[in-house]
Amino acid sequence: GSASSASSRKYRCVTLSPRQLNIRNLISYEKQQVPTDATMFITAKGVRICVSAHQPWVQTAVKRIDERRAAKRK
Repeated sequence: GSASSASSRKYRCVTLSPRQLNIRNLISYEKQQVPTDATMFITAKGVRICVSAHQPWVQTAVKRIDERRAAKRK
């Protein structure tokens, strides 16, 4: 299989969760523009939850995850 076929199997955000997630439970995220502008958070249990990228708390959560990753690298 070529590299392009692997990317088509990637998880896509189709439906967005309206609720705010607990930032402490989030370990990772992926930003998406297609099919909708969304951020997919991955929880400690491996659950993927998609939310609108434009909610104010989403930017905060992304920042926290980035800070946590940077702290781990040191």
